[in-house]
Amino acid sequence: MKRIINIEGMTCGHCAGRVKKELEALDEVKSAEVSSENKRAIIELDKDIAVDKLEMAVEVAGYTPISVQ
Repeated sequence: MKRIINIEGMTCGHCAGRVKKELEALDEVKSAEVSSENKRAIIELDKDIAVDKLEMAVEVAGYTPISVQ
């Protein structure tokens, strides 16, 4: 299962790395591909996860989740 999060505020690779670290710390997340250039994260999940949990991880990293698909 995959989810895509559109994220506001990332400007560089370091920003993307912070978001990736927070997302991959979640038990349900198998991997996260985060791009500051595309302003999004593509997340591969082991099992379903609540959208607010994904949004919170992005916020903890210091950025704003715009939408989750």
